[in-house]
Amino acid sequence: MEELPLRRLNQVHQCGVVEASEAVVEGDGLWTTSPGVRIGVRVADCVPVLLAGLLPGQRPWVAALHAGWRGATEFGDPGFGGGILRRGVSRYRGLGGDPKALVWAFGPAILACHFEVGEEVIEAARLDPAWQESLRSQGPSGKPHLDLHGFLRAQALDLGLDPARDGSVALCTVCRPDLLYSYRRGETTGRQWGWIEIG
Repeated sequence: MEELPLRRLNQVHQCGVVEASEAVVEGDGLWTTSPGVRIGVRVADCVPVLLAGLLPGQRPWVAALHAGWRGATEFGDPGFGGGILRRGVSRYRGLGGDPKALVWAFGPAILACHFEVGEEVIEAARLDPAWQESLRSQGPSGKPHLDLHGFLRAQALDLGLDPARDGSVALCTVCRPDLLYSYRRGETTGRQWGWIEIG
């Protein structure tokens, strides 16, 4: 079995994206250009986001991001101009990378079928320029449901990522107790890893 990444993040459900180091830091995203440094995020219902691309000089760059609704909407962490996916792609662009060259994937997470949220979540998501009303549906209890995978995909396309380079796996953590942990299903200790490494 592959070794899991070292714990490098104290994940806080916000939008911080930092370069991977030996220290454990507070944030919800890591990036690196160093071969052999395995980076990852732990999730139970949030979306693990993996990005990989080349910088000028054919230098590889990878990132792992933890995207819950707060991170996707920048809720409670304002001042940058977007959530964690926008910040991750901004880090790549700031180093000279072209977003349309990124390979990207969203891993298993709670999907719209089970992701009941409050109206404040929908209002926060509506502030993003990629928002589409089709991402909100009405759940069986009458409360709204959010398509978090779809929301992040809308952001990705708005950022110029190529849909042909999307390797996402749209499995619902709540629907698949045979494969996946889910906090919403009452599993408070188990987690999945979304990880990536430059070989």
